[in-house]
Formats: sequence, C-alpha cells, structure tokens
Amino acid sequence: MSAPDRFSETVAQIERQAIERYSRRLAQFGEDPRTLGWDTHAHQWTRFAAATALIDLQGRDVLDIGCGLGDFRVFLDEQGISPSAYAGVDINDDLLAVAHRRFPASRFERRNVVLEPYAAPVCDVAVMFGLVNFRLKDLDNYEYAARAIDAAFAACREALVVDMLSDRRAPEYPEEDFVFYFDPARMLALALDRTPWVQVHHAYPALPQREFMLVLRKAPA
Repeated sequence: MSAPDRFSETVAQIERQAIERYSRRLAQFGEDPRTLGWDTHAHQWTRFAAATALIDLQGRDVLDIGCGLGDFRVFLDEQGISPSAYAGVDINDDLLAVAHRRFPASRFERRNVVLEPYAAPVCDVAVMFGLVNFRLKDLDNYEYAARAIDAAFAACREALVVDMLSDRRAPEYPEEDFVFYFDPARMLALALDRTPWVQVHHAYPALPQREFMLVLRKAPA
C-alpha cells in the first residue's frame, strides 16, 4: 500500500472513531458544550471571541470546518456579526442534524476536508476550531495538521483561522495524554511556508488549557 493510501486509511479510521465518540456524547449531554468536549459555555465563547478579534467576519462568506452543533453561528448572532453566508461541514451526521435544525437557512454538509478537499475556493473565510487537537496514535500530528490546514486554506478566497493547543502549557492545568500540544513556533513556520501574511495569537486566556490561533491570509490584511 502506498504512503498516501496509508494516510487516507488512517484518517478514515480516526474519522470512524470520532463519529462514534461524538454521537455518544450527544446522546449523553444533548445540545451542550460538553458534547464537543468543552467544559463550559464561557470557555467556548472565549475562543470564538479570540477569532473574531483577529478577523472581521461582517459581510463575509464563512465556512465553519468541524462545525459540530453550529455554536459558532450562535456566537456570531449574539455578537451582532452578520456574515453574508454561513455554512458548516462536519463528519458526524447526528451533529449536523442538530445544526441544520437550529439554522435551517444555512447550508450544512457531511465532509472530511482532509480526505475530500474542495477543488476550488468555496468561502471568503474558513474557521477550523479544535479539529487538530486530539493526539493521534498512528499518524504524526504535525503531518495531519499540515494537511488539514492545506485543505482548509485552499477552500478560502481570503483567510483561514485555525486554533491549536500550545506546548507552553498552563502550569495549573495537568497535562492530558489524549490531546496534542503543538509548538507555536513550528506551526508559525509551517504557516509562513504557505503564505507571508500570517498572524499568531497566543495571548488569550487558557480554556482551561493554553492554546493559540493562526490566521493565514491570501493577501495583506
């Protein structure tokens, strides 16, 4: 089996495990941040606020990759931010059904962008929250993150916002073995290999673990 085939098969296996995990959590917690691995609504909203502080989504066509229950759209509405369009993609049909029920006018699609990348840009701005943070057993986390970023960035006409857990960990929060902590300098270098127009945000509060956010742009801000 060729190397690309091994990568795709491993990603497909990870997808199957993730689908099962989140369907089980949805059955347990319902429409609650804990379904998606958040401990509190406040922490989830802090991350979203960090993203919208970096890039103006007013009037933009937004694609939410790994949209889950559509919570980012809820946040945008609460903040009075009106994208020209909002669409979400996820791998879990159960989560997508909830998102579609909450926002019937928005488009939701079942897609793994790593395995099924878009052939051309489909949005102005894509956001990708929490998608690369699980520690992978049979795949290098940096390789997976690079491929996810490449696929998401190719889907954008203007910019991609992506977050990761930081290896500059919050000392008061214990290290967990099921998540992966990225070196921010290494990820910044990876982003700069793809575009010279990059922002890094490592200054927002821990959620409860410390993380950082990258914005990759197709042109200067």
